[in-house]
Amino acid sequence: MAAADTESVATCPAGCCHPVSSRLARHLVAACTRPGETVVHLSASDHQLVSAALTAGCLPVAVFTDVARVGVSWTCLARTHPDYDLEVAELRVTDPGDESSVLADLVSGAGLVVAEHTCQQPLDRSTGQPDSEAGAEVFDVACAAGLVKPGGYLVVVTGLHREGGVLDPVPEIIARARDAGLVYLQHVIALRRPVHGERIDAHLSRRSLAAIEELPECAGLPASARVHSDVLLFTKPRMPVGSAASTSPALDGAVEPDSAEASVQTGGER
Repeated sequence: MAAADTESVATCPAGCCHPVSSRLARHLVAACTRPGETVVHLSASDHQLVSAALTAGCLPVAVFTDVARVGVSWTCLARTHPDYDLEVAELRVTDPGDESSVLADLVSGAGLVVAEHTCQQPLDRSTGQPDSEAGAEVFDVACAAGLVKPGGYLVVVTGLHREGGVLDPVPEIIARARDAGLVYLQHVIALRRPVHGERIDAHLSRRSLAAIEELPECAGLPASARVHSDVLLFTKPRMPVGSAASTSPALDGAVEPDSAEASVQTGGER
C-alpha cells in the first residue's frame, strides 16, 4: 500500500497504537472518495487525514478525545492550507466512546469514515505504566457504520494490541461490521516504516527498544506487528446485501497492496 515517510510514534501508553500516516491518508482518500464528499476521522490523533481530504476537495470532520492534539493538529493545518480550506475543516472534541453525540448531523452522510481502533489502555496512576487490569474501551463499529452513506466506505486502522497480553482485534471487528450491515472488502497492510525498493528496514529506534524492555515478556509484540498496521476496508451496499448490485467489487482493485506489502503478508510472521 503506502509506507510511512518516517517511523511513526505510538499514540498510546502501551506503545501498540499508531496514527494514520500521511501516505496512507492520501491513499485512502484517493481510493475511496470523490470531490465534495464528507470524510470523517474517528479517534483522530493528528491532522494527516484532514489534510489529505482538503487537498482532494473533500469536507473533513475529525473527532478527537484529546484537546491538546486538537490544538497541535489545527496549527499544522494552518501552516499548510489556505484560509478557505480551513473554513470547511471541522475538528470536534468528545469523550472516548461518546462520538455519536457529536456526529448526529452526519448520520448516513459520509463517503469515507476512517476509524483508528486503539487499545485506549489507561495508565496505572501509581506506577505510570499501562494498567493491564483496566478494561479497554470497546470500539463501536455500529456507530461508525451508521455514519457511512450507501456506497460509501468504512476503514478501520488497527493492529495487535497489548491488553494484559497480545490480542488480535481483527476477527471481532469484521464480525461486528458485518452485523452492522457492511460488506467486508479487503484486509491490507500499511507499513509504519520507510521502504527502500522492496526491502523493509525493521530496525527499531532506541525509544522503541527502551519501551519494549520496560514491558513484561508476554506483552511484547512480534517484529511484523511493530512495522505495520492492519487496514480493514468495508462498504455499505447501495442495495440490501445479497442482491446482484451489492456483490460487485467496490474499489475495482484500487487498494491492492504493492510488492513490499505482499512480502509482509506472505512472510508468515503473524
